[in-house]
Amino acid sequence: MRHRPRRRLSRAAVAFSTLLGLLAFGPAAASAEQSGSTVADRDDSATAVLGKTLEARNVTIDASPGSDEASANAGTYGGRDCWEIGPGRPSQYLYVTLDARLKHEGANHAAVDIDYFDAPGTKFALVYDAGANPWRTSRVVRTTGTNTWKTAHFYIPDGAFAGGQYGRDMRIATWAQDMGSSEKPVCFARYAFEPSPVDTDDVQVDVTTPGNLFDPGERATFGVLSARDRSVPWSVRDYRGRTVRQGAAAIDPATREGSVDAGELPLGYYTLTLRGTAADGAPVARTAGFAVQHPGPDPKRTTDSFFGVNHHHRSAPGDAWDDSTKLAARAGADALRVDSVYWGSIEHPKGEYQWPEASERVTADFGKRGQNGLMTLGFGNPDYGNIPSTDEAYRAFGKYAGQVAEKSGGRTESLEVWNEYYGGFSNGVCSQSAKCYAKMLAAAYSGVKAADPKITVVGASSFKVPLDWFEELFKLGGLKHMDAISIHPYRAPGDPEGVELDIAGLKKLMRQYNDGRELPIWITEQGWTSADRDGIGVDEQTQAQATARALLAAKAAGVARYYWYDLINDGNGPSNGEHNFGLLRKTGPEANGLNPKPAYLAYSTTARELTEARFTGRLHTGDPGLHAYTFRSAAGSPGGGAVTTALWSSDRTGKPVRVRTGKPVTVVDMFGGERVLEPVDGWVHLTATGAPVYLRAAVDKVEESPLLSLSAPRDIAAGAEIPVTATLDNRAIGHGASAHRRTAVFEVEGERVTVSAAPGRRASAVLKVPAGDTPGNRGLAAAVALDGKRAGAVATGTRVTAEPVTVDVSPEMSVKGATRTDRLAVTVTNHSPDAPARVTGIDWSFGDLTGTIAGRGIGDGGTVPPLATRTFRTTVDGAAPYAVEPVGVTARLADGRTARDSDSFGFSPIARATPHLVDGRLTGLGDVPKVDLSEVGSYSGIEPGVADGDMWATWDDKNLYVSAVVREKDHRTAQKVAWLPAGDSIGIGVQPGRPGEGLGRWGADWYMLYAGDTVTEGPGVFVESLPKDYPVGPVAGADVRVARDEEAGTTTYLVAVPWKRIAPLSPDDPAFSLTLTVNKNDGVQRDNYRSLGLDGWQTWGDGLNNWKLVRYQQVQLTR
Repeated sequence: MRHRPRRRLSRAAVAFSTLLGLLAFGPAAASAEQSGSTVADRDDSATAVLGKTLEARNVTIDASPGSDEASANAGTYGGRDCWEIGPGRPSQYLYVTLDARLKHEGANHAAVDIDYFDAPGTKFALVYDAGANPWRTSRVVRTTGTNTWKTAHFYIPDGAFAGGQYGRDMRIATWAQDMGSSEKPVCFARYAFEPSPVDTDDVQVDVTTPGNLFDPGERATFGVLSARDRSVPWSVRDYRGRTVRQGAAAIDPATREGSVDAGELPLGYYTLTLRGTAADGAPVARTAGFAVQHPGPDPKRTTDSFFGVNHHHRSAPGDAWDDSTKLAARAGADALRVDSVYWGSIEHPKGEYQWPEASERVTADFGKRGQNGLMTLGFGNPDYGNIPSTDEAYRAFGKYAGQVAEKSGGRTESLEVWNEYYGGFSNGVCSQSAKCYAKMLAAAYSGVKAADPKITVVGASSFKVPLDWFEELFKLGGLKHMDAISIHPYRAPGDPEGVELDIAGLKKLMRQYNDGRELPIWITEQGWTSADRDGIGVDEQTQAQATARALLAAKAAGVARYYWYDLINDGNGPSNGEHNFGLLRKTGPEANGLNPKPAYLAYSTTARELTEARFTGRLHTGDPGLHAYTFRSAAGSPGGGAVTTALWSSDRTGKPVRVRTGKPVTVVDMFGGERVLEPVDGWVHLTATGAPVYLRAAVDKVEESPLLSLSAPRDIAAGAEIPVTATLDNRAIGHGASAHRRTAVFEVEGERVTVSAAPGRRASAVLKVPAGDTPGNRGLAAAVALDGKRAGAVATGTRVTAEPVTVDVSPEMSVKGATRTDRLAVTVTNHSPDAPARVTGIDWSFGDLTGTIAGRGIGDGGTVPPLATRTFRTTVDGAAPYAVEPVGVTARLADGRTARDSDSFGFSPIARATPHLVDGRLTGLGDVPKVDLSEVGSYSGIEPGVADGDMWATWDDKNLYVSAVVREKDHRTAQKVAWLPAGDSIGIGVQPGRPGEGLGRWGADWYMLYAGDTVTEGPGVFVESLPKDYPVGPVAGADVRVARDEEAGTTTYLVAVPWKRIAPLSPDDPAFSLTLTVNKNDGVQRDNYRSLGLDGWQTWGDGLNNWKLVRYQQVQLTR
C-alpha cells in the first residue's frame, strides 16, 4: 500500500518550525505548560499589554477608526487597566500586525489569547486574514456578565497574515458581518499570539495511510500532532472495545510531531485514541478509526453494480475527489451517485450551457476508476421559476438533460431525474405533484435518449415508497419514460428489515400498469445517521449493523442496485443528523484525513462476500427474527458458484443457534474477521446478533439451540472486571444436547474456563476480563471447543458506565376508586461487581415541588448490592394530570459521591373506559381526566384559536381509544386515508417503554397514527410506522368515527385501535409512551399532500409530525 507523503514545508517554514523547536522547551515554555497557559512570553511569540500605556512585543496594535493613543482608549475595570473598544468609544476595532519573523508563506497555524472584562451585554470576535477570505471570523465571544476578568482562547488553522486587512493581519472586532454590533464597549487588557508548526490546537491523529486502511500483514502506523505535549499516550481498541495495543508517542520539539506503530493486527475494525492537553490545560482525547481489511472487489473486474454509494462532490474538492473515490472502490462500491450537474450551473444565463470543472472531474473519474456513474438531474433554475411548472420550463429541462448526456461523453452510465420530488425537493404549485413530475420526466427522457440512447434514465427518486403517488405517476404513463425506478426507503432509526414489503407493493403496481412487466428497482438513497441525538441517530456499531442488513435485505428483495447514503460525513457536528450518515469520517479535530467508521468495514465485507452473488432463498428457522439468507455466486465469477449464508437476528438480544453442515465452515464476521468451525455431530454453534456473519458454506438448517451461550451483566463500571458466565446446557435433546456428558472449553480474551455437563444437566462457570476505562458498548466473544473440536463462537455484550453508581427517575401512578396517587420512582443501580453502594438520602424536585427521601424512606441502610438495582419512592401531591414539569433527583452516597438524573414528564393516567360517539357527542368517559391541549400542549405553525383540542386516552381489553373534541372554525376533510398525515386529523404516536427507549441502538417500535374522515374512502387510520415488518398504510381493524358541528365549530373524534395492531403494546404492560396532536391542513389545493400541506399542529408531547425530536410522554394504564 502506498502511504501518503508527509506534508512538505517551504524552506522558510522549515526554518520557522526549527526556531520554534529550539525555544519550545525552555523555562518559559515549561512554566506555561504547568500553568495551562497557551501563549508564553517567548521570542517566538507576540504580546501586547493594553493599559494607560501600550507595551507591545513582536506586534503592532492599531485602534481604528479612532486614535492609537493609549489615553484615548484607556479605562479601568475590576482594578485592571485596559482599552475600551466599541459603541460610544473612539474605535470599534483593534488591528494587529505581526512581526515578519512570526509568519511565513502558506497556511499559518496559531493560538491567540485575549484578556477581556466580562461585563453584561457585550460581544466581540477575532477576525483574521485567511488569504482568499481576509475577513474570516475565528469565533464570536458573548459575555456572560460576571463582571470579572476572563481570557478568550482562539485557534487559527489557516492564517495567511499577508496584510489583507488594510495592511494588517487580524483585528479584534466589536462589530463583524456575521455578528453585528456589541451593545456596549468591551475592555481588553492583553493580547498574546503563539504560532504552531502543526494544524491543531491540542492533539490530532495524522493520517499517513490513505483512509487509515491497512492490508493484512501491514503494520498499522500513524502520525501524531501535538501543540503542547512532550509525550502523548495512545491506545488501540478493537471493535468490541477491548484495548489491544498501547504506548506513548514522543513529540519532536521542532516539528511538534510524533508517531505510533501499532504493529500487525488481525483483520477487523479498530480505533486509535490519543490523550493530550487542551488549550486550557485540561486533558483531551482524540480518536480516529482504522481498519485492517482485504480490499473489496475491483470495480474494473466485476460486472455486478449492485453495490453503490452516494458521494457529494463538495465533500472532496480538488484532488481529494480522486482520493475519496479510491476509498469507495476499496470498499467494493462499483457505482457512485453524485450531485454535480445542477441545472442552474449548467444552463446560465438562459439558453447558454456550461460544463463546470467539477462535472468534468467527476465524470472523468468514473471511467478511470471503472465505477458506474449515476448523476442526478436537478434541482431548479431561477430562469424558469426554479421547479418546472410550465411548458417552457419542461422543454428547457429536457434540453438541459440532453446537454448533460452529451457533455458526459459516454462516461456516465445513468442519469436520475430529480431527487425526492415526492419529499422535500419540490415546492410551489408543483409540490409533490405526480402530474408535474410526469411531464418533467418525459421531457428529460426524450432529451437524454436523443443525446445518448445507451444512458439509463432513472425515474421517481421518491422519499420512502408512497404507493398512492406511484400509482398516479404510472397512470400518467411515467413507466414509459424511465428505464429503472428509484426509491429512498429510509427506515431510520428503526430496523432495516421490512423493506421487502415496500418492494413487493411497488412491483405489484408496476405489473398492474406495465402489462405484467417490472422495471429494475434501484434504491438510490438509504442510510442511518450516527448522530448522538435521540430520535434521529444510532450509535456507530448499530449504523454498521444497519449497513450490512440493509444491503442484505435489499439484495434479497430483488433490488437491482443499492446506493448507501453516503460515503463521507457531511460535517463534524456530533448531534447533526446530516453530518453523520457517512461510511467515512471527514477531516476534523480528531484526525487530519478521512478515516473509517465501523459502517465502512461492514459495507466492504458484505460487498466482498456477495458481489456477483444472487439471492437463492431464506432458510426456515422457526423464528421470524432469526434470518438465514443464502446466496450463490455466478459460475464464471471469482466465487465460482460458491454458496454463502448470511445469518443474523433482528431482535434486540442475541440468540444462541446451531447450524447444520457436513464439513468445516469458514465464518466471516461483519468486519471481515475469519475463523473456521468444525462440526460436532454435524453442527456448529454461534450466537446470532444484530451484526450479520457470513458462512462460506451451503447449510440446510439453522435453528435456536441453548447448548452454548455466554452472558454478562447489562452494565459494568469502568475499570472493573466483567464477570462473564459461560454455559453448557445439555438438557434439550434434539437441540444440541446429547445422551452423553459434554465438555466445552470457552476462551474469552485469553482467559479459559472448562464447563462439563452430564445428560439432562446444565452447567456454568464464570471467568473475568477487564472492562476497560472507556464508557460505551463492550462486546465479549468466546471461541468454544466442544468435545475437543473448535465448534463454537458465541458472544454477548455489556455497557461500560463512566460512574459506578447511576440513578434514574420515572413517574408511577396508582388509582383506588376516585383517588389517584402519584409517585416518583428513583432507581439506583450499582454497576460495581464487587462492592455494595449505600444511599443515605435522595433530594428531588418536580416543578416547584421539592422534597427528600430519607430515614424510613431509605430503609435498612439504603444498601444496593453489587450489580443490583433498588428503587426508592416518594409521593408527589398536587400535580395536575398531563402537565409536564422539569424533574431532578440527586442521590447522596455514603462514600461522599452523588448520582444525578433529570428529565421532564408528568403524571399521565390512561383510564379504563370504553367511550361511544352518540348523536355527535362522546359518552362513557365519566370522570376520565381530559388532556386540554390549550393548557398542557404547545403549538407549531398555527396560533391558539386556529385549532384547540380536548383529548381523552382510555383503554379496554380490546382497544386503545383516543377521543377528541377539536374547536376549529373550518374543517378540511382529506381526500383519502393516505393523505390524513397532512389533512385535518388527529395524530396518535405510541411507543413501547419509556420515551426514546432503545434509541441509539435500534430505534424503538414507533407507531405514527393519523385518524380522521376522508372524502373518497370514509373514516380511517393511516400509519407511518418504524417497527420492522410493518407496512405503511391504512390500519386494518381500526374504527374511526367523526362528527362535525358547523354551528358550534367543533369536530369530534372517536378512534379505536386494536391492541394487536400496535404490538408489542398491550394491557399486560401498562407503562408506555404517547403523544397526541391536532393537525391542520393549509387549504392549498394540490394533486398530492400526503406529506406536504400541513399548516401546523397543536400537540401534547412531540415527535409525531416533528418525528426527529422524540418528546413522547410516559403514560400508565390505570384500572
